[in-house]
Amino acid sequence: MKKVVIILIILVVLAAVAIPLYRYFMPYRVDSVTVEIPAETTSSEIGSILADHHVIRGELDFKVYLKLSGRGNDLQQGNYTFDGSYSLKEVVDRLEEGGEDSVGTRVTIPEGYNMEQIIATLEEKGVTTREEFLDAAANGDYNYDYIGEKGDALRVQGYLFPETYLFEKGISAYDVINTMIAQFDSLLTDEWKAQLATRGLSIHDWVTMASIVEKEAVVQEDRPIIAGVFYNRLDQGMLLQSCATVQYALGEVKPVLTNEDVAVDSPYNTYIHEGLPPTPIASPGEASLEAALYPADTTYLFFVAKPNGAHIFTNTYEEHLAAIEAIERGDYDNE
Repeated sequence: MKKVVIILIILVVLAAVAIPLYRYFMPYRVDSVTVEIPAETTSSEIGSILADHHVIRGELDFKVYLKLSGRGNDLQQGNYTFDGSYSLKEVVDRLEEGGEDSVGTRVTIPEGYNMEQIIATLEEKGVTTREEFLDAAANGDYNYDYIGEKGDALRVQGYLFPETYLFEKGISAYDVINTMIAQFDSLLTDEWKAQLATRGLSIHDWVTMASIVEKEAVVQEDRPIIAGVFYNRLDQGMLLQSCATVQYALGEVKPVLTNEDVAVDSPYNTYIHEGLPPTPIASPGEASLEAALYPADTTYLFFVAKPNGAHIFTNTYEEHLAAIEAIERGDYDNE
């Protein structure tokens, strides 16, 4: 009897997985129908609307597919015409592209994206082109003192705040950039401005440091400690030696940097150039901006990442080497 129950449970689980997978791959025939997805509609409500118009087999299938695929955050409002055979994937693809009368395009910019990655995302969503973006970045008039002089598109890198935006149809590249900078600027409270003054930090240096912290940190609680390490190194006249800046200079992320990599001739290579790099290397999120503004009060000068992304922090180079050896041995739980 016990074996029968176990078999039944296994069959139920398999069915729960197999049914949405079947409907993921197998198209569903849709008669010509136009569906309106209103603004501020939840993914669950969208599933109900689609099911009511016989675009999909059922609302539950839609929910399960979104859950299994990790999608659902970029579904857009608008009018959609369905006529033919569509799998669940193809229906969701359409909803992410936007409808015929969609008022805008929803775009999510992740924390830690550099400008080229942001441009690629905007191009993929059809918001703007690379040429238009670079021209607006280099030559647009932005009413913020911390945006550098015209001529170099990289003057806006770091200030394109990572967030989910709804960009209107036909929006200019200038307005896209200005919207993202305005989102960053909204974080500059009086308290943060006072802290910048207390630390003697320019906004440029602060955001540059925050961008490095963003790329180095994986575990949230490590962010202020990493910032503290880098400030300590700067205070003692040491090279930052940030792998993240080298990876930016190389234009690719490598799990292990070679001696040749850390010798690359670039102003962004903090293994050979003192101080901070010329510009931020990415768009830091709020947590990294806060960490760079309120770093941990520590004496650490070194850190190395464990396999889980957390770091071991040390005071001396000898301790740093010992930490690396402990990680290589897999004996680092107490480090």
